[in-house]
Amino acid sequence: MDQSSSSPSWTTATKAIVAVSSLALAVLVIWRFQELIQPLVLALLLAYLLNPVISLISNRLGLPRGTTVLAVYAILAVAVVVTLSFVGITTFQQAVTVAKNLPRWFDQAVDLVSTLPARLPESFAIGPLLLERDAILPQLPGWDEVARQLFGLVQPIFSRGGSIATSVVSATVNVLGLIFLVFIVSIYIANDIPRIGRGISNFAHDADYRADADRLMVDVSRVWGAYLRGQVVLGLVIFFVVSIVLAILGVDNALGLGLLSGTMEFLPVIGPLLGAGAAVVVALTQETASFGLSSFEFALVVLVAMVLIQQVENNLLVPRIVGDALNLHPLLVMVSVVMGASLAGLLGAVLAAPVVASLKILGFYAWRKMLDLPPFPEQTPPSGETPPTRSLLDRLRARWPRSKNQASLPPFLPSSPPTPYPLQFTPLFKDYLWGGRTLETVLGRTLPAGKVAESWEIAAHPNGQTRIAAGPLTGQTLSSVQQMWGEKLLGSRNRQFVESGRFPLLIKLLDANDWLSVQVHPDDAYALAHEGEYGKTEMWVVLHAQPGAELIYGLKAGVTHAQFAQAVDEKRVEELLHRVAVGKGDVVFVPAGTVHALGPGIVVAEIQQNSDATYRIYDWGRTGTDGRPRPLHVDKALEVIDWEQIEPLLVAPRIAPAGQKGVGVEEIAHCAYFHTERILIGAGRVYAGECAGESFEIWAILSGSARLEWGGSGIDLAGVSWVLLPASLGNYRIKALSSSLLLRVFTP
Repeated sequence: MDQSSSSPSWTTATKAIVAVSSLALAVLVIWRFQELIQPLVLALLLAYLLNPVISLISNRLGLPRGTTVLAVYAILAVAVVVTLSFVGITTFQQAVTVAKNLPRWFDQAVDLVSTLPARLPESFAIGPLLLERDAILPQLPGWDEVARQLFGLVQPIFSRGGSIATSVVSATVNVLGLIFLVFIVSIYIANDIPRIGRGISNFAHDADYRADADRLMVDVSRVWGAYLRGQVVLGLVIFFVVSIVLAILGVDNALGLGLLSGTMEFLPVIGPLLGAGAAVVVALTQETASFGLSSFEFALVVLVAMVLIQQVENNLLVPRIVGDALNLHPLLVMVSVVMGASLAGLLGAVLAAPVVASLKILGFYAWRKMLDLPPFPEQTPPSGETPPTRSLLDRLRARWPRSKNQASLPPFLPSSPPTPYPLQFTPLFKDYLWGGRTLETVLGRTLPAGKVAESWEIAAHPNGQTRIAAGPLTGQTLSSVQQMWGEKLLGSRNRQFVESGRFPLLIKLLDANDWLSVQVHPDDAYALAHEGEYGKTEMWVVLHAQPGAELIYGLKAGVTHAQFAQAVDEKRVEELLHRVAVGKGDVVFVPAGTVHALGPGIVVAEIQQNSDATYRIYDWGRTGTDGRPRPLHVDKALEVIDWEQIEPLLVAPRIAPAGQKGVGVEEIAHCAYFHTERILIGAGRVYAGECAGESFEIWAILSGSARLEWGGSGIDLAGVSWVLLPASLGNYRIKALSSSLLLRVFTP
């Protein structure tokens, strides 16, 4: 008896009690150990900032993630020590001096400003400019009280900075201990970031909600990545620029003020103002002003210099480094920084803006779900408005330069795009070592010489592009046509792919004349973090199978992570793999995380996410074309394997109502990425359909012959061939010239 079936389900009341109790326990733990929150958050931020570097090195060099993490953190530690040895000590000493003395300097500045009207001459010159005192100073009663209140608003912040600086100097051991704790915890977090992302995604057990969870994680991660890494770059740039400019002007403690201004970049809107204010206060109160100017004149020059630096930063640096990551109104950013500071001090102020931006994304999603609207509508600017500025990374990823309102077309595309029509493609062949000639001998395809393992039928991937075979766009790639037609091709359900320039699916024929490597594909969260592309869920429709043909599909019952890892090390992984015999017409659904491999004598049609992210676990001891064993990706595979995929079953087709005489419809796959139907049309019968703008459709004819007709035009379908119907095509019909078996694929 299945033990899981004997366990009674919890009632709604029990679930509510457990949920409330868990929430209360979590709040209690956070309150009790609140002093640990700040180091944990700092460790998480450090790990997040270094994750792209770690993933890049691990992927390019094929190193285990744990080894890469240790190497990157060791290099970081050495770099910090070396930097401090050369320039850090002087800068830090000046920063401590600035932070400790700012409260006193503010008091002096209040006294100077309060008596400013009486101390200034009626007119004075700065270079060729003659300035009148009454023209530049407001004629308001209580000028000294206004100045005192103004400085009183910001003085507590720098008073806190002074106490922090004093504590740093007097409690060096404690500070070093805190840094060491943050560093060690960050190493563990960096090593486990892929598992963390996958764990968050797995909270949504339904495939559709998991896709939503993955999309939300990507959007929120984009906000935090662009903001944090952008602020780090801006902080470094401002540190150097402010230090150099203030040193040239002769301001005391220029390096310390530069470090303060660079650090203040982490406080949006408010931070740059505080950095500039500190520089002006120091200039106003230092004993000797440069260039023979009075204290006020010198402070005014410093103020102008800081304003110019901020203008260059806001208009040139921020749009190119950070882009429009937050997409928040400046007033909302300012309010959020103040609220964050009141709730969680300096760390709360620093993290307030990305937290609010993340809450905006989640709230927008929840609001649209409550209104039964698409949760991820395309954010396109109205005609005539400038689109949001993209970050440097987004611009580098862009396929083509964009004009003010739309993407410019590659020069080889027609200036007047033709009306969307069904697209047929010239296949792209791949000659992997496990291929053969079955696509020719059984399916009647014309092949190039040598082994052919894969025929990419509809592809728009960096590793291969199929080209249009007929019509006005003959010879163009699918990517270029997608760029030209946009939503007219993909449909409203796929606006995120219109925006990203990636086609959602990849269609192949696979000819296995030998065992493919035992492999697994990552899900979206893991693949985006490590490979820079989406994960890979796929399905196979068996078109041909020799007697006794079998494939590997999941793991045997009882296999654990530790057992599998040991079996891989001992090269006996075959005994843990679940084998399934297949025949023509069988359907196999392979979600991300499923261990699998095609066996010899099998030809399949493969429908998959548009990704080539594959982690090879076992390759049967063979060598590649260079005579060396092909590389394995065991560490990553062990991180992405779904250990619940135990002896899965082949797909049992579900009969769906056709509503058309002589037409039979089977639903053979439905997931967040594609919906596939197998349709049998009797000879002389007609299937009538419509592409109404929501999604494109991909049709394949597997047997028989038929004619596709639309808008007074038509094409013949025969053999095993594919055709892509644009989302805006409108009404169409497929008339079976003989009894025909077809596949229909679309995005849900």
